[in-house]
Amino acid sequence: MSGPAPLIVEPPAGGFDRAGIRTIVKDIGLAKAVHGLVRAPFGHTVLSLRMLDAVITGADLALHAGEALHAALLEDIARTGTLAIPEPTRDQRLFIGAFTVTALCDALIVALAGLAPSPDVTSDLDAAGLESLLEQPPRAVIERLLAMAGRYLEIQAKHHASAGAPDVDERARWTATTMHAFIAQLRGAVERLTHLGRLRPFGVALAQRKVVIGERRYEGFRSRALAESVCDLKPVRVDDIVGNREYVEAGLRLARDVAAYDLRRRKSPKTINPVLFGLGRPGCGKTITAHAIGNYFLEFCRQHDIPARFRVIRRTDWASSYQNASASTLIKIFKEEVYGFDGVCGVYWPDIDTAFASRASGQLRSEEKSNLGAVFGIFDGTLIPRDGKWFMMCDANYMQMDEATVSRIAQNPFTVRGPTSAEDYITLLRDILLRDVRDSVSPADEAGWAEVGKTLVEADLSGRQVESVAGNIRAHVQDFEYPARYFKADFEGRAKIIAELSRVVSTQDVLARIAAYTEFQRQAEEREAAERFEREVAQMVEQLNAGRAATARAAAELERAITSAEE
Repeated sequence: MSGPAPLIVEPPAGGFDRAGIRTIVKDIGLAKAVHGLVRAPFGHTVLSLRMLDAVITGADLALHAGEALHAALLEDIARTGTLAIPEPTRDQRLFIGAFTVTALCDALIVALAGLAPSPDVTSDLDAAGLESLLEQPPRAVIERLLAMAGRYLEIQAKHHASAGAPDVDERARWTATTMHAFIAQLRGAVERLTHLGRLRPFGVALAQRKVVIGERRYEGFRSRALAESVCDLKPVRVDDIVGNREYVEAGLRLARDVAAYDLRRRKSPKTINPVLFGLGRPGCGKTITAHAIGNYFLEFCRQHDIPARFRVIRRTDWASSYQNASASTLIKIFKEEVYGFDGVCGVYWPDIDTAFASRASGQLRSEEKSNLGAVFGIFDGTLIPRDGKWFMMCDANYMQMDEATVSRIAQNPFTVRGPTSAEDYITLLRDILLRDVRDSVSPADEAGWAEVGKTLVEADLSGRQVESVAGNIRAHVQDFEYPARYFKADFEGRAKIIAELSRVVSTQDVLARIAAYTEFQRQAEEREAAERFEREVAQMVEQLNAGRAATARAAAELERAITSAEE
């Protein structure tokens, strides 16, 4: 059975009916209100005209978005098979009105931000009477909102000196910024109704349909620009991962299980453990594996038209907060951005062990206790349900957490080793990291590459260290002076010139660079070990001297006490 038909509203050149919207703007008094505030010599300034044009364009798009949603809803109702004329319920009319306003606000917030300074909005509009507004047909909703905008400008002008500034440009900027404030506050009021109120189920249902309004893609009532990335993942594929097959397969299976979540019934057909924990040394490929699985998850959902997002938890997201605020930030991320999203969601939390201090010391600060409570709620299912709507990959370099934390996080643990065999190392170095210059690194010398793989296994380099070796090899291959013809060639021509002038590197050269890198690493490790030993010895001597001094002071005090007693 096919899913719901996509809802795509693409305005033609000149819009749908901008002339009709312009008439509404004039008839309801918005143009007159702006004219009265700006008071330019010729009625309007360039800025005020651009602001009104943005309002007309946004309202034209929003009106047709609302009408298109109304038509789609009537089609869904008609599929019941009855011959009665379909009539939306009150909640369905509210849904159409809320989406119309959302589309208007999203379009205007972007447009007005490009015209004048954005306002500092700290509250939403009073929701009283909002539902009676939204249950009107889309055109009536647009008319009433634009009339409200004009009255809002006139009321705010009575309380702000900038509205009556002597400079006409300042008055125009204030008008545009105040219009932006009205739209932003309106967006917040509608968002409360659609995400926390009675219309939330409609948002979940809408998320199952592909919805594109103008230049924005909607996932429920939330939208993003079509050109905007839905995540901050590195452009890496599963095929680029070498080693860690068990960990990769577990992640892919978990991603598919979450994609299978039933958004309409709000439950998963399978019972899954949403947390995948990886433990491995630095550079073994934990991060790149998580990013590859995240990209796979998003592409899999895109192919099946499932609304999805992937969130990377960075330390700066929460650790830079004031005391006791970091836990609140974590809770907000998981409640609003992960579980509150009208679709399925993946999460990657790298180095999760750094977020949680061990309770074994008995010296936990209040902030650390709050962090532990937050993460326990995430993994126990007491903060957000473990119902298959989300999954999380997390990892650590070392197991530095106490038993209670480990028992919650490491419920599905994997040891991540990275490349381990000679074949793994050859694939990583030659076929992936050096694939852009592979023709210059003796691809036909299989015996030589076998020796390279054997050497890398003996050196026990991590994937990150092999990447450093590859970077040195690539720099040597492409170390040449640019000829004058290079700067006159197009991109394809420049690529050919680079291929012609690139140096050829033998497998013996590769072995020599691996040996140089491992020797540098050995010396660095020996220096670090020697410095660590010296620090530890210095600390021991300092502690010993402090103990001797304390003993001497105690003996002196005892002697003085005895002398005083004898006297």
